[in-house]
Amino acid sequence: MNQIHSNLLSKIDLNLLRVLVAIHRERQLARAATELSLTPSAISHALRRLRDIFDDELFVRRGRYLQPTALCEKLAPELNEVLARMQGLISRGVNFSPATTQRIFRIGIPEAIEAELYPRLFQHLQNFAPNAKFESLAVPHSQVGDYLLNRQADVVIDVAITARAPVMQKPLLKEPFAVLTREHDKHQLTQERYLTSKHIAVSTRSRGSVLEDLLLKELGIERDIQARVQSYQTAAQLVSQTGALLTLPERIAKRMVTQYSLRCWPMPIDVPATRLQLYWHSAYQNDPALSWLLANLELGFHKQIS
Repeated sequence: MNQIHSNLLSKIDLNLLRVLVAIHRERQLARAATELSLTPSAISHALRRLRDIFDDELFVRRGRYLQPTALCEKLAPELNEVLARMQGLISRGVNFSPATTQRIFRIGIPEAIEAELYPRLFQHLQNFAPNAKFESLAVPHSQVGDYLLNRQADVVIDVAITARAPVMQKPLLKEPFAVLTREHDKHQLTQERYLTSKHIAVSTRSRGSVLEDLLLKELGIERDIQARVQSYQTAAQLVSQTGALLTLPERIAKRMVTQYSLRCWPMPIDVPATRLQLYWHSAYQNDPALSWLLANLELGFHKQIS
């Protein structure tokens, strides 16, 4: 048995394993080729070698996509984790200089809060890494672990979600909710008024309850949602046009008051504060570049955003 394993390992190089993982993730040869910066013919050749090595089809075509076989489904996730940890291990010995790096850092952040948070974070990071590039992207809650493991995102900033090791996390902010109304609205925002008013909800997801509604439902409260949009900026404009209420984190609400001629009120119902967390993958924990990014995001968040 050991001899068989030894013979198998002698046929495999890391590039073949990267191809297997990429095809498993993308489900198309062309997309896997793009991800790895290879030609489609090189990917096809690598897949033929993989099939020969494992004596298995690994992928079966189903229309436009490739369906992994049972063996592939067993191999690919574990290989992905192993490759990530190897990359993290190798990164330990790589010198990292923020002042000269040209690395691309990818930061997952919800579109709803991007306009309020990202510019300040970007400015802080660029002060120390002027040649680096920073990309903001939306990461679905259900795929945070995959994005971090595959380095589609180096870190993710988002509300508190269910995440377990190897995904790591630390708190960034605990913030009470506030409510925005029209600037000249003189009527006191009571609990009764809040419950009988129309509301604007903000979510980048096409369906499902937003965070404040989940918290309100635990109290047996359901709001009348007049409109659902993807950003607080759009929602604020709708508040000024329609007179509906907008519930959002207090820090963001106070910044939008002057910009959109609105008025900020304390949340009239006692609900738990919203929490923002910073997420990363333990496979890259010792990567000097990631360590720098984590430390400076936390520092920048509290110095520039607080």
